[in-house]
Amino acid sequence: MNNRLKVALILGGITLLSPINESYGQKTLKKPMTKMVKSKKSMVNTNGKSDFQFEGERFADLQVLRYQVPGFNELPLDQKKLAYYLYQAALSGRDMEWDQKYKYNLIIRHTLEAIYTSYKPMKGEPEYAKFEVYMKRVWFSSGIHHHYSNSKFIPEFSQEFFRKMVSAVKADKLPLRNGESVDQFVNFIIPILFDPTLDPKLVNLDKDVDHVTKSANNFYDGLTQKEVEEYYAAKMDKTDKFPIAYGLNSKLIKENGQIKEKVWKVGGMYSGAIEKIVYWLKKAESVAENAEQKTALQKLIRYYETG
Repeated sequence: MNNRLKVALILGGITLLSPINESYGQKTLKKPMTKMVKSKKSMVNTNGKSDFQFEGERFADLQVLRYQVPGFNELPLDQKKLAYYLYQAALSGRDMEWDQKYKYNLIIRHTLEAIYTSYKPMKGEPEYAKFEVYMKRVWFSSGIHHHYSNSKFIPEFSQEFFRKMVSAVKADKLPLRNGESVDQFVNFIIPILFDPTLDPKLVNLDKDVDHVTKSANNFYDGLTQKEVEEYYAAKMDKTDKFPIAYGLNSKLIKENGQIKEKVWKVGGMYSGAIEKIVYWLKKAESVAENAEQKTALQKLIRYYETG
């Protein structure tokens, strides 16, 4: 396996929004997406008090921690702006990561969030508590595959309960495809969520398997590992002492028997998200702390603009 393929499979993606998934739209949530749970655990804060709650939440095999940032308020304004602009640049690419990890991740997230803002659970409804845990796991992992094991995790609530929750959501809040009914959508998404044999591994590096076709990540569509390796081998100049790392910012697809490379850049794949990233990086460039930092940001901007 070539190095590019290994990098793409192992990293599981940078962060971007596909044109197909952009049509589903991101819904504005009407209530907080998580509830903070009180914890007896605390730590000494910057004022010498020990009332800071550092454990935010626990669910499944996860623990979410909170951190203090002593001294942040004392930073110069430009340093605060730099941190904020870089944060916004990263946030602008959030959906890219979801899409790159798995082609149905954005559809799943939008569905779960529509349920969360629409369904009114009965007090103490046990299956709804399981739904909340599943939704938080999906948020944490940016998809339905475990962030460490790469294995798909399956909901512990039933398919029947899932249908019940979706039925409480207005159709215009669901990521329905053109002409699709709610029932058709539910029948489409249930196997994606509940079938453990469907796309079971985000990255499958087992021996004697095709690492491309047996991995669920969304870097390739319709190709085999052999086709991917041959495609990039043909582009490489073996005499180049400083070879280019081909394919680090693109997706390979096969259309009508022809292999095509869709480059992630302004004017290319994920253009809408990348334009926002570039906007915030340029803001960050304006408050760079030194010439080296400014040059690094300029090079990153050029990379996103040209591919």
